[in-house]
Amino acid sequence: MKKNRLIRFPGLLKRFRKNLMFIKCCIVFIFVFSLNLSAHVFSQSKLVTLDLKEVSVEKFVDAVKQQTGMKMMYNSGVVREAGQVSVQVKDKELSEVLDMVLKKVNLEYELYNDIILIRAKGEVPAGPKVLKGVVKDKSGAVLPGVTVVIKGTTLGVSTDIDGKYSITIPEDGKETVLMFTFVGMKPQEVRYAGQETLNVILTEEVAEMEEVVVNGYFTRKKESFTGVSKTFSGDELKTISTGNILNTLSVLDPSFTKVVNNEMGSDPNTIPDFEIRGSSSLKAEYENNPNMPTFIMDGFEVTAQKVFDLDPNRVRYITILKDASATAIYGSRAANGVVVIETVLPKAGKLQLSYNGSANFEIADLSDYNLMNAEEKLEYEVRSGLYEKSSKPGWTDDKLDAYNRILKLVKEGNDVDWLSIPVRELGVGHKHTVMAEGGNESFRYAFDLFYSNKVGVMKGSKRDNYGGGIRLQYNLKNLKFSNYASFDHLKSVNSPYGSFSSYLYYNPYYNPYDENGNVKKVLYSYEYYDRGITSKTMYNELYNAVLPSKNQQTSNNFLNNFSIEYDIIQGLKLKANLSLSVDNGKTDVYKSYENTEFLDKEKKGSYAQSTSNDFSYDINVILSYFKSLKKHFINLGFVYNLQEKQYDNTSIYVVGFPNANMDHVSIGSGYQEGAKPGGSFDVTRLVGFVGNLGYTYDNRFLLDASVRSDGSSIYGSNNRWGTFWSVGVGYNIHNEKFMKDWGVINLLKIRGSIGTTGGQNFSPYQAMAMYSYNDSRINTISYSGYLGAIMKAFGNKNLKWQKVEKQNVGLDFEIFHSRLTGSFNVYRDLSKDVLIDVSIAPSLGFSSYKENLGEVENSGVELSLKGTVLRDVKRELNWDIFFNLAHNKNKVKKINKALTAFNADQDSKVENKPMIRYKEGLSQNTIWVNESLGIDPATGDEIFLDMNGNKVNKWDSKNYKPWGSSDPKIYGTVGTMFMYKGWELNAHLYYKYGGYIYNQTLVDKVENVNPNENGDRRILYDRWNEPGDVAKFKKVSDVSVTNPTSRFVEKENYIQLQALSVSYDFRSAKLKEWGIQRLKISAIGNDVFTSSTVRMERGTSYPFARTFSLAAQITF
Repeated sequence: MKKNRLIRFPGLLKRFRKNLMFIKCCIVFIFVFSLNLSAHVFSQSKLVTLDLKEVSVEKFVDAVKQQTGMKMMYNSGVVREAGQVSVQVKDKELSEVLDMVLKKVNLEYELYNDIILIRAKGEVPAGPKVLKGVVKDKSGAVLPGVTVVIKGTTLGVSTDIDGKYSITIPEDGKETVLMFTFVGMKPQEVRYAGQETLNVILTEEVAEMEEVVVNGYFTRKKESFTGVSKTFSGDELKTISTGNILNTLSVLDPSFTKVVNNEMGSDPNTIPDFEIRGSSSLKAEYENNPNMPTFIMDGFEVTAQKVFDLDPNRVRYITILKDASATAIYGSRAANGVVVIETVLPKAGKLQLSYNGSANFEIADLSDYNLMNAEEKLEYEVRSGLYEKSSKPGWTDDKLDAYNRILKLVKEGNDVDWLSIPVRELGVGHKHTVMAEGGNESFRYAFDLFYSNKVGVMKGSKRDNYGGGIRLQYNLKNLKFSNYASFDHLKSVNSPYGSFSSYLYYNPYYNPYDENGNVKKVLYSYEYYDRGITSKTMYNELYNAVLPSKNQQTSNNFLNNFSIEYDIIQGLKLKANLSLSVDNGKTDVYKSYENTEFLDKEKKGSYAQSTSNDFSYDINVILSYFKSLKKHFINLGFVYNLQEKQYDNTSIYVVGFPNANMDHVSIGSGYQEGAKPGGSFDVTRLVGFVGNLGYTYDNRFLLDASVRSDGSSIYGSNNRWGTFWSVGVGYNIHNEKFMKDWGVINLLKIRGSIGTTGGQNFSPYQAMAMYSYNDSRINTISYSGYLGAIMKAFGNKNLKWQKVEKQNVGLDFEIFHSRLTGSFNVYRDLSKDVLIDVSIAPSLGFSSYKENLGEVENSGVELSLKGTVLRDVKRELNWDIFFNLAHNKNKVKKINKALTAFNADQDSKVENKPMIRYKEGLSQNTIWVNESLGIDPATGDEIFLDMNGNKVNKWDSKNYKPWGSSDPKIYGTVGTMFMYKGWELNAHLYYKYGGYIYNQTLVDKVENVNPNENGDRRILYDRWNEPGDVAKFKKVSDVSVTNPTSRFVEKENYIQLQALSVSYDFRSAKLKEWGIQRLKISAIGNDVFTSSTVRMERGTSYPFARTFSLAAQITF
């Protein structure tokens, strides 16, 4: 038998040796290249050619700067008053030209390396002075070891342990420029103006994230980047929510779409699905969502659960990468976009302690439920004929007695609000984070501890996390070492009250408790006619809730990220990263033998337990090079990536527990009949090589190019390797001379990109023929001592990468001194070789196998605007308004016979809700129904229009028609931020317009309601009752199943106030006397209100919730 082998890497050392020659060649090439570019030319001997007539000195200086690339420093007032100059030279030395021109207007210059200092001629120098000051970071912490140098000289000092410095200013001090430098901080130049004290605040080197893009491997200047990205700071995230950052991202950027889970609502233990720019795969083909983006944290891939549980206070910046130019460096993992997370780095200075805490309150949102009360429910039962004499078998006088009993209960005031029973009045949770950090220029440290207690709105449900981390950084000349080790513990507990939907059906006139206050086991029983007499017992879920039970999951994660960075020469850097992750998890679900699930079983009680032991490593070796020569700037990057993931899972299901309180798995009497322990061990491996080029000419013309080659074990042996690439171009129009003279436009960039990425969010062994031991016959048959094997899955050695061809054209702009900024993107993503289940003959033992056959297209536009309405620095007043708009059109471009068979199989299923069907040219999210002409006023029956345009009174699967799509025409957010002194107000409103939805509530709770169970009160007022009624719903007595019909397709437009926050940053001097550097208090509301054109039940198994938080940030 031919084996379908995995890619194997038998030893990291061996692999590194094999690739050592490649790395050496890269280093030698770049070193030689840098030597050729590094020919030193003395600034004084630079040649210039000028032809200027009667221009200001400022224009003359700009012309010299443009030709030489040198920096100019001068007093704008002195230069402006100097008058006009004329000059006509060709290939003259710079020093000669400066002497000739400046002398005419009584100016002189001085040269410091690549800086020209221009000043008034003959100024009388003052005597030397001593300048003192303190250097801090933006949080107010002092910085020891900061280098303070007088620019152009070797005169300098360092700040002491309290961040203080003292430096002597030379006699010509009026033109002195001080340079403040510190590792990890942005260098700052400050002009000395004769003062005695100069205090300086340094910001982090990449703190101005508006200026750079971090993609997980490299950091690029945003102005020269051609890709599409959105970056948000940790502070921005915390103004939206104190909860998980994934929900927060969907508020800040509408293209990062949260897939609404109308079943699980706000369940704290359900991780929602997210998509960037639509669905690239056919969702019905997979158990899990294959359209989730890839998450990268500190350069390494992490799971969605890791991000979901990530403490927001650990986040420094988060960047969403969307198009090919931004994501192609991740190759096979970038089909659905990439989310890059940077965690907080330690700050230098004295030991600094900070605390972030919040109290979180959740209130169940039950406003979409419209159930009948006891009196209305009884009226509906009468109208439905439940108590009328009938010719159908099963009717007796007992029904009349039942009516009288219920009528008595109603008159006695029995009207139970069943929805309130499993729901807390208020879910109260809390979060706490403590961080300690400090160090100096050579060594920095940071420690963090956190605890999160999230309490859901259903009683008993919660999610607890706690953990901590240690980050150490050490700088030794050209070497930098960094290590971050963290431990996280999770315990999630599901509600013992079962599914919320159970409580929707209970009749309100029945009490869950008996006359003694004990919980009833059975609420009531009833009989109904369905091709014969059928009986049903309504058990009380509250009874199961009070029994001993267990439904929880625990996990422990250890993560260690190590990095070493070496500056080989100026501009050439080698970095190696290693990440190790260990995950241990356990799930326990115990049900007492008294649980109503076991009423008809011999072995009562059950315990399901599963364990997981996962391990992964991820290695990156990154060689980067940058060089600037005159108008040319080049970035080169090479990456070697190696990763392996191991998943080891076991599971058992035990039954037969004699005592309700004996809830250990070992107490069970045995396995369920026909069952046995289960388990699996999966390994996936990936190796990748990346080349990246960024080139800028004159800061106007831009080029980005990337290529990545990946090998993965999850694809067929004939297609292990895939190559992905991208090319992006851009044009900084604002850097053209004519644009600078205009002065209105600060930034105007057009850009475009094209390329391919891949997807691999799929089963690890889907390409392989798999076998399992025939263990059902272990004790009876063996073959010469060997066990037989049964084929478990049909392989496909030609299975290859699912690729997405991405195209994007965009525009970025800033005008009116950056008071109005925005970006506009048009994109088209075409998924090719989409994985599809191909049907095969059942005689082979399988119904299908995986093949690359489908094509899916997503195309759309994105618009993002930010306007500053008020900006007054002196009054500390600022008011910004945000507007985001997105449109995405999903289309199935190609399907094969397998999907045609899938459609036919869907058609054969008689359901009361639309089934997924695929048709070329239509969206995956198309709603398929029979066209309805409404309810016949004469009979109360529904009338349909068949495929031939004929009126018919019967529903038929052959008459399926596409009736709109759930994809909205436009969606986005509108927001505002208002700041005054220490106050800050933020609001974000989400809107969606133009999509359609199938209102399942009208089907399940209005039309297909069993009269013996509760339903929506629209039953009473909107259903057909007698001839002549013009009604939307069928007659009350019609209890037949309502198949998918256009009557229930409704246009869905809605708005939702997703986030509202107000905060105050205290600035009292008294606080500093108490050792408090900063104190900020915030109040935040999430999902505050929703207004929709559709009224339907939301959160059927677990309710949605409104969340409110009170938060505090304290820095000591």
